[in-house]
Amino acid sequence: GMANAPSAAPSALSDIKYYPDYDTDYEDATCLPGTMDGRPSFSSMAACCIGSYPDQTSGACFAGMANAPSAAPSALSDIKYYPDYDTDYEDATCLLGTMDGRP
Repeated sequence: GMANAPSAAPSALSDIKYYPDYDTDYEDATCLPGTMDGRPSFSSMAACCIGSYPDQTSGACFAGMANAPSAAPSALSDIKYYPDYDTDYEDATCLLGTMDGRP
């Protein structure tokens, strides 16, 4: 599951948006699910972290992800996910990284 799961299942993955938490100090800030007027909206938490906190040395934003990468990716194109086929369909999520034989 996601660290900050939405209260209702979105109708499509593309419906999930994230925005930067400007109310928290830069080094401790993460991205939050949803949208907020006056703040940028991103299609993924990783995109939000890269776009909003590119110089964050603490790694707090990426650490806030459910399946955090071991190091901040250098670009969005470096971020990969694979389906968790080992969990029941209704409970399964996508996991960060790659696994042989999975999309």
